[in-house]
Amino acid sequence: MPTTLMGALVLPDRIINGTITVVDGRIARIEEGFSVQAGETFDFRGKYLLPGLIEVHGHMREPGLEYKEDIAHGTRAGLAGGYTTILDMPNTRPPTTTAARVDEQIQRYTARSYCDFAINMGVSREEIDELRAVDPTKITGVKIFAAGHQSAPTTIPRLSDLARIFAILGERGLMAIVHAENQELIDYFLHQYRDIAGRHDPAAWGEVRNLAVVLTSVLEMISLARYFGVKLYLLHLSTPEELAAVDFGRRIGVEVYGEVTTAHLALSSADYAHYGNLINIAPALRSPEAQDQLWQLLRAGRIDTVVTDHAPHTLAEKQKASVWEVASGMPGLQEAVPVLVSNWVKRFGRGTLEEGLIRIAQVTSGNIARIFGFGQKGTLAVGKDADIVVIDTEQPWKVRKEDLYTKNQWSVYEGLELIGRPVATFLRGQLVYRDGQIIGEPQGQLLRRTARC
Repeated sequence: MPTTLMGALVLPDRIINGTITVVDGRIARIEEGFSVQAGETFDFRGKYLLPGLIEVHGHMREPGLEYKEDIAHGTRAGLAGGYTTILDMPNTRPPTTTAARVDEQIQRYTARSYCDFAINMGVSREEIDELRAVDPTKITGVKIFAAGHQSAPTTIPRLSDLARIFAILGERGLMAIVHAENQELIDYFLHQYRDIAGRHDPAAWGEVRNLAVVLTSVLEMISLARYFGVKLYLLHLSTPEELAAVDFGRRIGVEVYGEVTTAHLALSSADYAHYGNLINIAPALRSPEAQDQLWQLLRAGRIDTVVTDHAPHTLAEKQKASVWEVASGMPGLQEAVPVLVSNWVKRFGRGTLEEGLIRIAQVTSGNIARIFGFGQKGTLAVGKDADIVVIDTEQPWKVRKEDLYTKNQWSVYEGLELIGRPVATFLRGQLVYRDGQIIGEPQGQLLRRTARC
């Protein structure tokens, strides 16, 4: 029997009050108006229905770091945040840098993931030739750390090594997924601020990992992608200058995309005074002025994707006295949609809510599905998987740690009142989350790309 869902449907170009009919896990029909049909009906009138979100940047911490997070906790947090697909990041112990470990990671997720999933392979300097051995249909692309931090075990700082990697990616048609910071410049500024000036405060992190560090690396990656003919996805861009570099890359013929995180949109360097090292992330938070420009670029459609970069650590790892000893990253899957919706309304006004929802659906789902070749995901459209998140933009949600599914149950947003909390999530037409509760057992599946990346 079909399933029907009624509510305000966030389509790629407009929002309608309408009805979705689901048959065999896919959207069979979308029609304007509310229509109760045979089968199970979910009445979400007064709420918005968006396509299920896709997290490019999911650190589930298995294997080896399960004390921080694990697949079961992290993917349940995903469902509670409206994420129906999570792309696994490879900085685990051991890292996912060989063809055999890719297969092991797929098996690790199978029957344990509450979301659909895909694997971002990693690369280390010692195992570059593994990029020739891996089955390209089993991975999204190759995650490259051009610079390191506490959670980056496989840094590739030398351009000669990066050129070897890009040459193989170009030959095999694999996408480069790059953490773009220049390690040599980081080392130089670290010496200036830590060793000479004696800085250990939270804000010193941003002084070291500054605009020169990120912009230099972004331009280096664009140059390599241009020369070797590689599709390039730049992770967690944090400045308007980097996004201008993306525009430049496209003008010279590079297929390049730029990602921004919810943290860089929600927080700025001014927030160190309140949150301290809890909000330490890499790349660093930027000035309020740069943050404002990111929001303007988002509204203008100049940012391709927005992700959480869900990167859990224990509170003990975040509460070190010296910023140089702090684990970089923080959780955020469950809070992402409310953070985006609330901040959009705060900046642009309640009257722009529906404009914001269309843009949020585009950058958190539609664009990601297109870039990564997941043609069955990304939009509310006939024939697509019925991955749907229902959000409430009227009832405020006060973030409480007891509501969180992430393993360590802490959030920098704890205590804030936000709107736009997901109240229901459907994965391929099945209700898997409702009003704070996960429903059923894990049913996530490995995604296969339906388009060449």
